[in-house]
Amino acid sequence: MARPLKKPSERRRHVVNLRMTDAEFEEFKRLARDAGVTAGRYIRETVLGRRPKARPQQLLVFQELVRQLQYIATNFRQLATATGDDRYAPWARYMGADFVGHILDKDDLSDVVEPQLDALNTAGQQVNTLARKANSEIAFKASERSAAFTSLKRALEPIRQALQNKNKKPVLDYPAEA
Repeated sequence: MARPLKKPSERRRHVVNLRMTDAEFEEFKRLARDAGVTAGRYIRETVLGRRPKARPQQLLVFQELVRQLQYIATNFRQLATATGDDRYAPWARYMGADFVGHILDKDDLSDVVEPQLDALNTAGQQVNTLARKANSEIAFKASERSAAFTSLKRALEPIRQALQNKNKKPVLDYPAEA
């Protein structure tokens, strides 16, 4: 379903060009990221005198973790659809619902989560590569699939262990590998 059209008075039609040095641009990107808003929104609000405030680091880490988990879940759903292999569906559910449900309100684990974000991103890229190949009807090797699952488990394991220690009960086991 398409997004409803905005009223003419609400449409953003004007573009403003702005030149920055490399250092200014890097600082600008950092400020927008710290505020948890897009670059365009950061500029617009700053120019209009409503400069966004930085969000707490714990919240930003937690939001990035959820974003990564949702990204990976989407790729597992694509793999299930493109390959017709229902063994990917439990992984989509695990990443996008079960694991997310376990970490809700656990943003105090950011010291454990933050170091794992790069590894989780790398694992997500591996799953994405499998999904792209499957969507293009290109066969992938069992070793590629195995490497993606190994990478994903390695990235998630410290977070799972921290959740288990915090909850004093076992965290959901991984689904069977596809």
